Amino acid sequence: MKKISPKPKNTSPLSRIMEKGHNKTGYKTTSGKLLMQLSENDHKRIAQLISLWLSKSETHRP
Repeated sequence: MKKISPKPKNTSPLSRIMEKGHNKTGYKTTSGKLLMQLSENDHKRIAQLISLWLSKSETHRP
């Protein structure tokens, strides 16, 4: 009897590049989480700031 395996996922070029980079640097999920904690989740603050800028620019349009 044949084993039915799931279809392979179509990955984007960026995903493939990131995966190669992770393999080269020995990336681990725990390391990634630690780096995010050390950066104090700056990406969230940056996203909030961009959102604020966008909302202000929409209100000041003629």
